Amino acid sequence: MEARSIDYVPLAERKGRLLDQATIWFAGSAQLLSLATGAIGIVLGLNLGWTLIALAIGTLLGTIPVAAHATQGPHLGLPQMIQSRPQFGRYGALFIWAMAIVVYWGYIVLGGDLLGATAAELTGGSSQLWIIAVCAAATLLAVFGYHWLHRAQRVITVTLVAVIMVYVVGLLATGSIPTALFDLSQSFDIGSFLVVVSAATGYQLTWAFFVSDYSRYMPPGTSKPAIIAVTSGGLFFGLFTFMGVGAVCAALLPAEGIITGLVVTGSYVFPGLGELMLVSGGLGLLGLMAMCAYGGSLTLITALDSIRRVQPTRRLRVVTILLIGVTGTVAAVLIPDDFINTSFATVLTVVAYLMGPWTSVNLTDFFLVRRGNYSVTEIFKKDGIYGLWNGRGITAYLLTLLIMVPFMNVGSFEGPIASTLGVDIAFFVGIPVGCVIYWLLCLNQNTAEELRVIAESDQELELIGTPVE
Repeated sequence: MEARSIDYVPLAERKGRLLDQATIWFAGSAQLLSLATGAIGIVLGLNLGWTLIALAIGTLLGTIPVAAHATQGPHLGLPQMIQSRPQFGRYGALFIWAMAIVVYWGYIVLGGDLLGATAAELTGGSSQLWIIAVCAAATLLAVFGYHWLHRAQRVITVTLVAVIMVYVVGLLATGSIPTALFDLSQSFDIGSFLVVVSAATGYQLTWAFFVSDYSRYMPPGTSKPAIIAVTSGGLFFGLFTFMGVGAVCAALLPAEGIITGLVVTGSYVFPGLGELMLVSGGLGLLGLMAMCAYGGSLTLITALDSIRRVQPTRRLRVVTILLIGVTGTVAAVLIPDDFINTSFATVLTVVAYLMGPWTSVNLTDFFLVRRGNYSVTEIFKKDGIYGLWNGRGITAYLLTLLIMVPFMNVGSFEGPIASTLGVDIAFFVGIPVGCVIYWLLCLNQNTAEELRVIAESDQELELIGTPVE
C-alpha cells in the first residue's frame, strides 16, 4: 500500500515506464461514460463520418493541454493540484481545489450510477447493490494507491484494445456499417459540427486536474516530449475509440439507448461481443472511479493543509479516500435514474468552463513564466515565497472566465456571441486568451529573486520526502 500522499517523492523512489502513462489514460478514457459524448453528433443530425471527424478534432484539441500537465509530475515529484499554489497562493487556490474535488466526486457518483444500472441489466440483480459493490472496489483500489492503479489499468487496457479491435474490424468486415453513413457530401451543419468538437474538447479537459498525480513517480530526467507524446496517445485513442463506438451505436440504432445499442451492434459480429464491450468499458470506468477517489483524496489533503498544516500520512490518505468513496456511493444510490441522460452533458460543460482558465494559468506559468523553476520546500511553507494569495493568477483566472461568458451555451443560458454564431466556442477563446492574460500580468515578476530562494530552500529537498507514518 502506498505510503505517500501530497508529499514530495524523493529521487530514490522514482521509477516507472513511459508506457504506463499511455495505459492509465487509455483505460481511464475508454469507458462507458464516453459513449454518450460520442452520440451527440448523431443526435444533432450529423452522419457518422462527420461525427467521427468532429470527435477526432475535439479530442485532439483537448488532449494537447491535458497531456502537457504530465511533464510536471516527473519534474516536481508532486501531485497535480498542490502545484497551483505558486500561481494562486496558498489560500487563493482553495476555490480551484474545491472545484477539482467536485469533479472527482462527481465522476464517482456518475460512474457508480451507470455501472450499477449496467450490471443490473446484464445480471438481473439490484442496481443499488451493484453500485455499492463497484464503488467499494474502486475505493479499495484507490486505497492501495499509485502503483496498483497503474497495474490495474495496464490489464484493463489490454482487454479494451482486444475487444475494441474485434468490434470495429468485425463490423466493417461484416458490412454492418453502411458506407452511406460516411458520405461527407451529406448531413453537414457547421453549428452541429462545432458543438461536437466543443463537447469532445470539454470532456477531455476534465482529466487535466490529475494528470501529474500519475506521473510523479517517474524519474526527473524523463523526456518532456516523450512523456507528452505517450500520454497524448493514451488520452486520444482511449477517448476517441469509445466515443466513436458511441457514435456507431447511435448511427446504427438511433431509436435505442446507447447501452442497448452496444449489446445489439456487438451481436452483429458474434453473440456476446456487446456484453464483452460493456464489461470491458465498465472495468475502464471502475478504474477511472478509483483514480478519482485517489486524486480527490490528494486534493482534499492539499486543501486541508492550506488551512491548517497536516502530516501527509498513509492514514490520512486512506481516511480521505474513504470519505470521498463512501459519500460518492451514497449519492450514486440516491440520484435519479435518468440523471446521466438529462443532466450529465450540462454538468460536464460547466465543469470544463471552470477548469479551462486554470489549465491556461498553470501551463503558462510552468512553461513560459517560471519555466519549471519552483521550490518544492517553499510550496509547503505557509510563509513561503508563493504567499497566501497571488493576485496575478486569480486576476487572470477571473478575467478569462468573464471573457468566456459571452461565448457560452449551456443549459438555459446562451451568451450573446454564442447566440449570434449558433455555437459554443468558449473553450477555444478562453484557453489561449487565459494564457496571454497571465503571461502579460507576469512580465514584471521578479523571477530572479525566486531562483535565489529556490537554490537555498531546496538544498535538503530529499529529506522532506521521508515517509511520515
